[in-house]
Amino acid sequence: MNLLSNILFYQSKSRKSSKYNFQLVFSFIVTLIGIVTLLLSVLLLNDLSFFKGDKDELFDENTIIIQKKVTKFTSLGLNSTEFTSQEVEEIKNKPFVTEVAPFKSSNCSVVITEYPGDGLPPFAADMFFQSVNDKFIDVNTRWEWHKNSDYVPIILPRQFLLLFNYGIAQSQGLPQVSEDFLSSARMRIHLKGKKNSGVVTGKVVGLSHKISSVLVPESFLEYANKTFGDGEEKDPQRLFVSIKDGSFNELEQLMQEMNLDINQQDLMMTKIKTVVQVIISLFLILSVIIVLLAIFNLVQYSLLLLNKSKKEISLLFLIGYTSKSILKTIITHLIKMFGIITLFAVIITLTIKFIIINPFLISSGMNIGQYQMIITILIAFSVFLMFIIFNFITLKKALKKL
Repeated sequence: MNLLSNILFYQSKSRKSSKYNFQLVFSFIVTLIGIVTLLLSVLLLNDLSFFKGDKDELFDENTIIIQKKVTKFTSLGLNSTEFTSQEVEEIKNKPFVTEVAPFKSSNCSVVITEYPGDGLPPFAADMFFQSVNDKFIDVNTRWEWHKNSDYVPIILPRQFLLLFNYGIAQSQGLPQVSEDFLSSARMRIHLKGKKNSGVVTGKVVGLSHKISSVLVPESFLEYANKTFGDGEEKDPQRLFVSIKDGSFNELEQLMQEMNLDINQQDLMMTKIKTVVQVIISLFLILSVIIVLLAIFNLVQYSLLLLNKSKKEISLLFLIGYTSKSILKTIITHLIKMFGIITLFAVIITLTIKFIIINPFLISSGMNIGQYQMIITILIAFSVFLMFIIFNFITLKKALKKL
């Protein structure tokens, strides 16, 4: 093995031209840059799936709430803001829409008052209950109700608490209410319809950043509508819509076609996520191309090595060496060489990720992806394995032609 290495590599090195040296150094640098870019791109895409701020799920699933705009014709009763079943189906059939969930609404009057003895200041507020599919709710809580439940769980918009504490309470001299205190206090829910009326106990179980409606479980809403309402099911006025990544242009076109109104912040978050994903994906594609070109360049280096040692290899065949032993020697050399490149790439990637990127993301209030070191090692090993297999196949064919 030492004799083969001396003949193939050391003897060849003494005859190398400056062009040959430059090709090898250039291949090293390009390969290193390509692998580092590839690893960082994959890690950033992994981070993107966990990009959730403390207050807003900025990079969560692309879900938005849509409703029809209220125009002067609406005020005159000439059109409606409700979605008909045909319109809901039309939105569902859009190629960029993955799911549609209508908001169900109460059809009886709802008034909420304080529960005596629970510490809330006296108040009375007209409410309008709605429910939506549980998967769209951004509050992690126990969300169920049946007739024997102690209370009806309620999810309020966070803006409701902010409006009370920094507007209503201040202007009317009422004490401000903390989120913890609000969650511990019960409330009375007064329901009244055309035929029946009743009072049930409610309790706030969470505040939603994303939904501006007062939510109750669907089971309670159905019970309230059936018991106190008029029994008629209304068409929804708001829809939860999930869209594919990168489809905000189609969404804006749909808004114009159907005269829709969408929270601009939600639309902006969708655009931001799309732009970030596109940029990182482009870096990923570019890094894959660089890695493939670098691997091809190193394969050319291997073939050039064979060509420069053609006479020596022919003599080795004559004295009894097999193509298998020669191939094994060259592959071992390439494993060492590419192994060093891959190891440096992993070290550089993890250094940049853990020392520069992760602290920046954490300081910005964003979560980072999981299993970063495992992902880095697996991707790097896959590239390393692909390089060795590709070289093995190419060199095996080249040796047969000698």
